[in-house]
Amino acid sequence: MARPSHDDAIRVLHVDDDDAMLDLVSRYLERVDEGLAVTGETGAEAALERLATEPFDCILSDFDMPGQDGLAFLAAVRERRPDIPFLLYTGKGSEEIAAEAISRGVDDYLRKGSGEGHYTVLANRIRRETERSRRELDRKQRLAAMDATREGICIIDADGRFTYANEAYCDLYGYGREALLGTAWQAVHPEDEVERTRAEILPAVDAEGEWTGLGTGLRADGTEFPESKSVASLPGGGLVVVVFELREDSSDPVAGPIERAVDALDRALEDEQLTDETAALARRTRDRFADEG
Repeated sequence: MARPSHDDAIRVLHVDDDDAMLDLVSRYLERVDEGLAVTGETGAEAALERLATEPFDCILSDFDMPGQDGLAFLAAVRERRPDIPFLLYTGKGSEEIAAEAISRGVDDYLRKGSGEGHYTVLANRIRRETERSRRELDRKQRLAAMDATREGICIIDADGRFTYANEAYCDLYGYGREALLGTAWQAVHPEDEVERTRAEILPAVDAEGEWTGLGTGLRADGTEFPESKSVASLPGGGLVVVVFELREDSSDPVAGPIERAVDALDRALEDEQLTDETAALARRTRDRFADEG
């Protein structure tokens, strides 16, 4: 079986003052998990320099090293790369060291051992922490993208209350995020629009899984405005809503903004790690409006 390319591999920076240990760990880890690419450094200073110029995914560090021990090295790493997984791998460990390491933010702690079974455990720990870190980074990037989009995006739970709203949504309705979360969806619509939503929109979502159209929004200060929105159902009975204000200067008040809105809905669905079926629904809706445009 061919080894993964360097771009696809999990790139591990292993720091230990013993050259023989660096060579041994590298050979075993790459043998038990072909998806790992291990680079060794014999000191914390050199490792920090390398970390500044090379794209590593994970750090595996000894504790007892001259000049700077593993915990001091951890602190220096966190200043530069706060999100990179850091595993302490030591031959002189103790419960006290483990507790101190965890309190300072180490992601995992393992005593040095021998044999293929030991290195399989170590490889699994490295992979687990790296994949967790990648998922968290992806989640943060998606949330940042959602917050940066011009379309308002919100998630409403099965009880009809806001559990998420991006900055654009809060700005559109004139609420602070903390004030909006936990509030019922009726707060952002005038009474006649609430009645219409219950009579027309929610039944359509129940029947089709989605609804897109025009409506009326209600700001916190009591002013009303025309809006266009897309609503999609979530597993468990919640809703994702993407909305924007219709303006008089819009040359194409429905098709163009709807396409942007449903594209934003697609991102929201993926961010919430929903089922493939729900994400596919959002993509089909987006593509339909793209065809109509």
